[in-house]
Amino acid sequence: ISAARKFDPWPFYAVRGAGQYIWDVDGNRYLDCCGCYGVNLLGQRPAVVVEAVRRQLEGGIHLGAPHSREVPYARKLIECIPCAERVILCNTGNEAVHKAVALARAYSGKGTVAKFEGGFHGSNEYSYWSVAAVPELMGPPERPNAVPMAAGFPPHAEESLLMLPVDEAAAVSLIEQHADDLAVVMVEPVMGSGSLPMSPLFLRALREVTRRTGVLLLFDEIITGFRLALGGGQERFDVVPDIGLFGKALGGGLPIGLIATRAEIVDRCLALDPELSIAGTFSGNALTMAASEAVVDHLMGHPEVYPRLDAMGDRLRSEFNEWATREGIDACITGCGSMWQAHVAAAPIERPRDLIAESGEALTDVALRLRLNGVFLAAPLHIAFFSTAHTETDVDTTLAALKKTFTECWKASPWA
Repeated sequence: ISAARKFDPWPFYAVRGAGQYIWDVDGNRYLDCCGCYGVNLLGQRPAVVVEAVRRQLEGGIHLGAPHSREVPYARKLIECIPCAERVILCNTGNEAVHKAVALARAYSGKGTVAKFEGGFHGSNEYSYWSVAAVPELMGPPERPNAVPMAAGFPPHAEESLLMLPVDEAAAVSLIEQHADDLAVVMVEPVMGSGSLPMSPLFLRALREVTRRTGVLLLFDEIITGFRLALGGGQERFDVVPDIGLFGKALGGGLPIGLIATRAEIVDRCLALDPELSIAGTFSGNALTMAASEAVVDHLMGHPEVYPRLDAMGDRLRSEFNEWATREGIDACITGCGSMWQAHVAAAPIERPRDLIAESGEALTDVALRLRLNGVFLAAPLHIAFFSTAHTETDVDTTLAALKKTFTECWKASPWA
């Protein structure tokens, strides 16, 4: 299981979910703002997905052969995703990162991978570095060190990694300096660690320098894909990368990973000797594709969901931040669209290093008290989400719970 599901010191065990709610083993109902870590864009157990899965079960769970869903499904994805001319299906976001890095290295003939300090791209050996702040190890802000986030990485992993700062001028300079051996630059349009949106100007600067230096640009949209817009962050911020990664919301609750890229990149890699390996026993299984296609069809047919999701997230952020400032509580909510994250630190928070002083103990306390006040989030505080199942009344409920929780925590032990 995932370490993100540890809810110390009081474990949380769920028994069912429906719409915007989740129930624990003791029968308590919570407003679900965890959303299975971004998976449940349409809420818990959405009817369109349940019905699609039920229909597919009659024809089989996994057929182990090409099937009739594949081509129509791929065409819909290519229609939705700006960078997509070819799509490669796999089983998880982590697997999508792994295969995308292999794709970039095979295409470019270069070995170094760049990521941003504070960026999260799963637990691969070339991605799970410098996600959380470690002040004594992280180095200067303009040239951050690579700090491993887990045990078991081989010694060579750091040698093929370039850590970039969330600083336009410094990042562009480093990309230019290392371009001769740099295969790909990975970036999240909204950083999952902190729910911090990247500036569109910053993303455009990355697009310009990578195009000019012959380096591939990869948008990790495993969280933002199909959530911020049909085409994810690349549509919302009007910046088209060479490679886009998708997962979470795309699967409708079933595991999925997707690589979307230019035809020329895939075609060159398949013409190599040996060619790029694209394989996976469960990749593109009929059940997952039925659920995913139901999500895509629903979103393509209901574009109005995105302005509504944006409005709920915007209201939560603005009303809470105004309240925290007025009350003198060092707290704020960051995010973009339906993605949001509460912080025990005063605004503005724009870069990962702005969170260095955030108290882990306070984060855990807030998340636990929120649960007592009827709102379920990951603990300690993690990026949270509204779904299409949430209502304006649910935004009111969330705001009331957040204000009550932060007041209780601040009075009990101010973290200023």
